[in-house]
Amino acid sequence: MSKNTKASQSLPWSARLGYGVGDFALNMFWQGTGFYLLFFYTDVIGLPNTVAGIIFAIGGLWDAFTDPLMGVIAERTRSRWGAYRPYLLLGSLPLAVSFAFVFIVPNSFAGIPVALTVLVALILFKTSYTVISIPYSTLGVRMTEDSDERTRIAGIRMYFGFLGGLSVITMASYFRDRFPDQQAFVVIAVVCGAISVCIFILCFFGTRTAARRPANAPVAANFTEIITTLLRNRAFLAILGGIVFVTIATTVINSTVLYVFQYGYDDASSGGFALMIMAGAPLITIPLWSLVALKVGKKNTWLMGSFAALVGLAGLYFSTSATSPTYALVAYGVIALGISSYAVLFWSMLPDTIEYGEHKTWVRNESSIVGVVSSGQKIALAVTAYGLGISLDAIDYTAGQSQSGETIEGLILMVTAVPAIAIFFSAIFMIAYPISSLLHRRFTDELHSRHDI
Repeated sequence: MSKNTKASQSLPWSARLGYGVGDFALNMFWQGTGFYLLFFYTDVIGLPNTVAGIIFAIGGLWDAFTDPLMGVIAERTRSRWGAYRPYLLLGSLPLAVSFAFVFIVPNSFAGIPVALTVLVALILFKTSYTVISIPYSTLGVRMTEDSDERTRIAGIRMYFGFLGGLSVITMASYFRDRFPDQQAFVVIAVVCGAISVCIFILCFFGTRTAARRPANAPVAANFTEIITTLLRNRAFLAILGGIVFVTIATTVINSTVLYVFQYGYDDASSGGFALMIMAGAPLITIPLWSLVALKVGKKNTWLMGSFAALVGLAGLYFSTSATSPTYALVAYGVIALGISSYAVLFWSMLPDTIEYGEHKTWVRNESSIVGVVSSGQKIALAVTAYGLGISLDAIDYTAGQSQSGETIEGLILMVTAVPAIAIFFSAIFMIAYPISSLLHRRFTDELHSRHDI
């Protein structure tokens, strides 16, 4: 790739911001369910722990089916707005409405009707989320082929994403202080939905795709060919394994923050503060991780982030010997430092596997790659959520009551050991990731020559 060609791949700030702002909306939903939904199920509407875990698992398995399907559909969409942008408009209102339904549970419902109601609402929400999230994530691939520029737009996207998460936590803190939880979460969901519709419209008009070779490259003829070509894509397999284990770790960490402080320290307000740290710290660390990745490479940065997260988890485990939650808050800050690296790196590395795979197989998988890897994430999330429900029962956790010392010890072990093991295995997978910026540039140059561009 010549210097002029590379310069043409650099995006103006208007395009970077126009695309990145979309993740503000997506992360209001993602972080809102990640931080609060399990707690809402067990402690607000009183679902049994295992039932809550099963509902989470069914929702994740539903995603595992719909994400690749949406990837195939989006990849083959043809419109005057391109393949992916139309879904930002078409899906925005259904997503907003379905998110509100997740938290609307009639007081007259009890037992099985409650479980069925929240399950149906969760499936509708997850389907609506998929309709936007898969095309949106692939849209960044069409904006530039330059590996370094992808790191920049991933950093900007994740910065907006964590701003979205922080906004949810701020709203939750405000409304939970003023309303009973069951009402507060409905208000939060409605406000988030209204904001998201406006943001998706802004993202639609603020984003453009470059008219380059990807639109003319051959795509897989069917799902079998998609799987066959992905299995030959070593880079994709490495990032898939890495993000599956990261998903396990972050699901456990995020879903249990409120439990740790409310029951481990008898300090629910510190739990809210810890969530703000988890969502706010990346606003400082994401630009730093982006710079580090540009300097030392994406794989090395992943390993550095993993080390930081492991240090934080070790600190959290040993902080429980103190009566003050201050040490735990510091530990969660270090954990946030480490895991925020994955947000930048994953969405910077995954697009590069598209050109890597096309170079190897002569077939270009775009949103189908995003759909399959997202499916892997959702399966990991489903299994982890189910495991959390079972684990809470196994340590004799009872919602809304004081917990025994043994239960708290079991909770802390679950919250620290499981994520630590998962992060270790994510690092092992990442060692096998073969792409550097130089190699990616060589592949894209050869692909341009192959397609006579």
